[in-house]
Amino acid sequence: MRLTGGVREVFVQHLPYRNTFIQRRFRLFTGGGEVKMSLKICFSQLLFLILHANTRIMCRFSEPNRQKLGNTVLYIAQHAKYPYKTEILKLLFLMEERMVQQYHVPMLAIPYSVWRLGPVSVDVFEELSDGPVLLSEFIALEFNGQGIKVTPKRDFCDDEFSDAELQVMAQVMEKYGSMTSDQLIDETHKPGSLWYDTAKEHDLLDDFEQKRANSSNIVIDMARHLCPDHREYYEEILENRQMANLLRK
Repeated sequence: MRLTGGVREVFVQHLPYRNTFIQRRFRLFTGGGEVKMSLKICFSQLLFLILHANTRIMCRFSEPNRQKLGNTVLYIAQHAKYPYKTEILKLLFLMEERMVQQYHVPMLAIPYSVWRLGPVSVDVFEELSDGPVLLSEFIALEFNGQGIKVTPKRDFCDDEFSDAELQVMAQVMEKYGSMTSDQLIDETHKPGSLWYDTAKEHDLLDDFEQKRANSSNIVIDMARHLCPDHREYYEEILENRQMANLLRK
């Protein structure tokens, strides 16, 4: 396959991790303004592009992944002092962030977008806003004067979790589980945080502060603060998990 001119530029510009990671994963050989790829590499990396591009796309969940996500949200709802929509969204992100920081692997491997009150998993946001579909067997929503309260519908099941993941979940709930939504937003928006650094890089901080924007399609790079070796390891595991998620039923 050949990509030339503007097509090549658009293709490359939309790829995340455009330095060493592109060189490692894409094996691009340039010459005469062209990029030549084998069919196998092209298919693999186009799939990667679909998974990672900063656009709103369907996030498909295999049954094991749906069970894992459902049980994670259920676990948070069981243990949070304020089991409401915003608190659960923030605690979910903090679990993913800590898993990446401590073990350099993803936990749920779902994207988190940079919103004014984010970071937010858009799929989970929709589940906790319009009524659960993917998570209907795990939780119910109660609309009251304080917001949208998330109520567990069954007991937590740890079948899909590693010991390390369970440890991280417990650590996050111990440290952040009694915080209010405002406290959790402040925590995830601290200078130097993943949300802050990503919003700053994309010139979103002023728009958010002045309330000129509520959301963006920018996806947080969870490996942003990892050293190169740990980042490479994380990206390999992430790609493998996302590929498996697409192929499994």
